[in-house]
Amino acid sequence: MLSMLLTACVHSGGKLPTAQPRVPRLQSAHYERVEIAPRDPLVARVYDGVLDEALAGAAGAVAIGLAAGRPVGAPEVRWRAVLAGYPWPVAVARVAVVEQDAVAQDLVDAAVAARGHDVGLVRARGEHGDHWVLLVGGRRGELPQVPREPVPGQELALPGFAWSAVAPSGAALTGQDRLTVSMPGEWLVQLRDSQGIVTTFPLYAGRTTPQGPPFRSGLGAEVAGDLDEELLWQLDALDGWYERSAAERDLALDAVARGRLRSFLAGQALPPAGQQLAAAGYFEGTAGECRAASVSDCLDAMWWSQSGHAALAGAWGTVGMAVTPTAEGVAISVAVADRE
Repeated sequence: MLSMLLTACVHSGGKLPTAQPRVPRLQSAHYERVEIAPRDPLVARVYDGVLDEALAGAAGAVAIGLAAGRPVGAPEVRWRAVLAGYPWPVAVARVAVVEQDAVAQDLVDAAVAARGHDVGLVRARGEHGDHWVLLVGGRRGELPQVPREPVPGQELALPGFAWSAVAPSGAALTGQDRLTVSMPGEWLVQLRDSQGIVTTFPLYAGRTTPQGPPFRSGLGAEVAGDLDEELLWQLDALDGWYERSAAERDLALDAVARGRLRSFLAGQALPPAGQQLAAAGYFEGTAGECRAASVSDCLDAMWWSQSGHAALAGAWGTVGMAVTPTAEGVAISVAVADRE
C-alpha cells in the first residue's frame, strides 16, 4: 500500500537566475533502474546527488499536473511511477510552490537526507510559480529490466523471485524465476524473496497501459461527505476505465460485504469469500477489503492487493458493497460474483 506524505507550501525561497525548468522523460517502456544527474540547471545547482531516472520522471509528471491545476493524490503519484518505469512503491511525496526560479529549500534538504534511497526531485513552471516535487522510493532489492507491455506469450525472466499474479481472467497464479504472460490483458504481478514481498506492478500484455490510474483523487467531489455515493462514483468510473459494462447491484451481495466489513474492522480473520458467496447463492465470485484516508485511496490500495485486485478488475455480473467512516478515514468491502 502506498504510504504518502503530500504537502504544499508557497514561499519565495532563495532566488537564482537560471534556465527554464527541465524534467526527465515522463514515460518508459520498461521497468528498470537508471541513475542520472539532475537535468534541470537549478536542481543540479542546489542538489549534487544522483536521481533515479524513472522516479524523477514520475515527479516531473506530478509537477506538470500540479502546475496545470489538476488534483494529484496517492493514486496519481503511484500511476505516474508505473508509466515512468518505477516498479516499486513511492514511500514519500512532497510538494512546494515557490516563486519562479526560487529554491524549495525544504525539499532539497529532504532529498539530501534521503540519500541511500531512490530520489526524484524536479520542478515545473505554472501560472503561480514553480512547482517542486520530491518523490522518495520504497525500493527493496534489484529487478531485471521488465517490459511493461510484453507480447502475449512472452516469458519474463525473474531470477531469484517467487511470483504470484492475478491474470486477466481473474485467476490467481504462482511460480518461480520465470513468468509466462500467457494471455493478453492486465496482469498484476507480485514478487517475493526469502524476506517477503519485494514489489507489485502491473503488466499490460498486448495492449497500451492506461494513461491515468484506476482511481482518481477528487472524483465524486459533488457528493463529498456521502460515502455511499462517492463509492458508487468511483466504481462507475472504474467501469469506464476498463471500458466494460457495469455490474448489477445486488442486495444479497451488499449483505455479504457488510458482514465482511464488520469482521475486517474487528480484526477477525476473514473466511474465504467463496464460502460466503456460495451460501448466498452465488458462485465464481470473490471479495476485497481496504482501509485508508479516503475512498479513492482505499480502493486504490485494494486494486494493488493480490486479494482485492480480482474483485475490482474482473468483469463480474453482480456487485455488493459496504463503506463506513473510521478514525483514519474510511473502510470498504466489495463483493462480486456471477450467479450460476
